[in-house]
Amino acid sequence: MVARGRRLWPLLLALSGLLALGPSAPAAKLNIPKVLLPFTRATRVNFTLEASEGCYRWSSTRPEVASIEPLGLDEQQCSRKAVVQARLSQPARLTSIIFAEDITTGQVLRCDAIVDLIHGIQIVSTTRELYLEDSPLELKIQALDSEGNTFSTLAGLVFDWMIVKDTEADGYSDTHNALRILTFLESTYIPPSYISEMEKAAKQGDTVLVSGMKTGSSKLKARIQEAVYQNVRPAEVRLLILENILLNPAYDVYLMVGTSIRYKVQKIRQGKITELSMPSDQYQLQLQNNVWGPEGDPGRPVAVLAQDTSLVTAVQLGQSNLVLGHRSIRMQGASRLPNSTIYVVEPGYLGFTVHPGGRWVLETGRLYEITVEVLDKSGNKVYLSDNIHIETMLPAEFFEVLASSQNGSYHHVRATKRGQTAIDAALTSVVDQDGGVHTLRVPVWNQQEVEIHVPITLYPSILTFPWQPKTGAYQYTIKAHGGSGNFSWSSSSSVVATVTVKGVMTTGSDTGLSVIQAHDVQNPLHFGEMKVYVIEPSGMEFAPCPVEASMGQSLELPLRIHGLMPGGADEVVTLSDCSHFDLAVEMENQGVFQPLPGRLRPGPEHCSGVTVRAEAQGYTALLVSYKHGHIHLSARITIASYLPLK
Repeated sequence: MVARGRRLWPLLLALSGLLALGPSAPAAKLNIPKVLLPFTRATRVNFTLEASEGCYRWSSTRPEVASIEPLGLDEQQCSRKAVVQARLSQPARLTSIIFAEDITTGQVLRCDAIVDLIHGIQIVSTTRELYLEDSPLELKIQALDSEGNTFSTLAGLVFDWMIVKDTEADGYSDTHNALRILTFLESTYIPPSYISEMEKAAKQGDTVLVSGMKTGSSKLKARIQEAVYQNVRPAEVRLLILENILLNPAYDVYLMVGTSIRYKVQKIRQGKITELSMPSDQYQLQLQNNVWGPEGDPGRPVAVLAQDTSLVTAVQLGQSNLVLGHRSIRMQGASRLPNSTIYVVEPGYLGFTVHPGGRWVLETGRLYEITVEVLDKSGNKVYLSDNIHIETMLPAEFFEVLASSQNGSYHHVRATKRGQTAIDAALTSVVDQDGGVHTLRVPVWNQQEVEIHVPITLYPSILTFPWQPKTGAYQYTIKAHGGSGNFSWSSSSSVVATVTVKGVMTTGSDTGLSVIQAHDVQNPLHFGEMKVYVIEPSGMEFAPCPVEASMGQSLELPLRIHGLMPGGADEVVTLSDCSHFDLAVEMENQGVFQPLPGRLRPGPEHCSGVTVRAEAQGYTALLVSYKHGHIHLSARITIASYLPLK
């Protein structure tokens, strides 16, 4: 077999060279050009080669170094995948070339399979920190040869993973109990298939999961179990197990001189956020790295922190970092503990926000939350503590104030009157802890214009139409009142009814309900709506009307046509418009009345109707009927004609 492989090698090499000189075309590729496999005696390490397309016959130039075994052979004895296996029996660095020939195109793909000794191992992971009760951390062994090249796979190689005492973890007794090695079977993670097989045999592979049991530092060690590698130095990694700590607020804060903000330290346990009592035995807050403003006094801090209350008070312009740290010297190297930057700034201008909607086009009767914001000259929002004073003027003619904050920045209001008005606000002073009022030399003032409209209503509120086989049989112009007068229209079901930008509704091709809405373009939060029903007619009758006419005069006979509302409630409603019904009109006594062409326009009490003219003295029964598919409707009325009165 070895000799046959060696004879095949020059031929295939020449063939691959000829193919390389041929015309360029989209070529298939192998998933890797070179594969580096470790030398082993007790275990066979495999690597799967895969071509991007095609079906191949595989061969190895030195099968005693690395063999190749096709995966999933088809009836033509070819495959797209094959397994490379290190077969070297003595420790050395040797190479075998793997060839794959496409049985259709003849294209030859090549991969160099190198087998070498492992010179060193290391543990790699995405982080060196775990949080209590958080997702497990995956650790993986990476092996290197004597030149520092990384082995392509360690699949199947057995490792011993162990937690060892961290001698450098001062202040933490029993730190090796802070960490636990998990099997993938204990977790919700899906491991590589070879790891699953190894775990079933109570063996550890190159990948494990670890989970934090308690806070501290722990060291993990891994070594290759294979005897040939007994002199390879074990890999070690030190992991920090931390509580999931939050700083609230977590964002950078902008303060005015004399104002304060209280910070909270929180932790996540069992999916819930709880507040830590500060000061704590484990954690402490500190202000660091003062940066003073251009005219700042380096003899005074930018801000001061009260440890008993976690209250930070701005002293002068500048910036300072608020850092949450561990009291333990060993844990002070832990990263990712929360921190915040505090900027002490001068107020630049006032801004206004309104919720809900975010637009200053309001609606009478609605409740709104109006907030006055203070921003610095760069547009950063300043934290508004209770000891600032903002004077806000909300015109009583237009607003009913339901509640306001102590500092005057927040107001819960109801808009009461239609019209245009303005809200005035001024930041005037800061009150210190002793009650002293420090008035701003130049108050910061601003004004916000407001439009208030009455709610949007659509007329009519309900329209009902009979289903007709022709799409677009009925149209109706919906009238909108209130709002700014500029609307965007929408329909909830276009198969039932559509609506144009001018509010013209057109029936569709199906029965059911469509909700037509008109949103105010200036504030889409405000809208009016009406309902359009398209239903099958179920009954017909004449509405009360005059039934006698003098000869030569006409009678208008209005029709009511009913239908059942959708939803199964058996609610009968009169249709709004049935003027397009193909009605058949018959007279029992011919010659008394003459039917006139056309149908009555829909009105408040009827949806259609017929007109007749008295031609001769007498009376007759008039029958109106409608048929379509399984629907058969009819209505009967007796009408009379008399001679003109003299």
